[in-house]
Amino acid sequence: MYIENALDKIGREHRWIGVTFFIDLINGLSLTFKYMFSKSVTMQYPDREKWVPYPRHRGHHVLRRDENGENKCVACELCAKICPCNCITVVPYEDENGKRRPLVYDVDMARCLYCGLCEDSCPEEAIALGSVFEYSSYTSEELVVGRDSLLEMDGKTEHPGSVVKARYLPSAQAMVEAQESSGYDWWRFIHRKD
Repeated sequence: MYIENALDKIGREHRWIGVTFFIDLINGLSLTFKYMFSKSVTMQYPDREKWVPYPRHRGHHVLRRDENGENKCVACELCAKICPCNCITVVPYEDENGKRRPLVYDVDMARCLYCGLCEDSCPEEAIALGSVFEYSSYTSEELVVGRDSLLEMDGKTEHPGSVVKARYLPSAQAMVEAQESSGYDWWRFIHRKD
């Protein structure tokens, strides 16, 4: 008798826990049902439209050039030393003017975490993480990108955080046709609690 009364008392005292979890479950399911019965958003990627990343997006690595068009990198190897996954390889040399430059500057994109530590540690601001996110390969060897390829990569894009008109050509990448944002603002389709 005493044990049954004690269990009954504990059950009544902790009933609020079950009610709280049930209310959370109802709130989560209501959001699911809102998305189930609302108009779906289908992005026509890359055939008709393309998303342009925000400026804070960390994409493909880029080596920057100075005002004279030369590589800004002085091969100090700070980026290679601070990299947590050891995906950057730098081999320095001195050119005919006595300036220190990288003979080899390879980034293994398959191992990179895109943490941005290489960008933060560079004293010359020679390396940056750009906006390019559309690159893939069938083998991991093709994802090792060299110095010359990094110098030719684009940096941050214009009109960030928007959807722009694009056209897909099978022989090339998806080409952006618009000069300004022409798509819809996809943030308005996200349901929020008022």
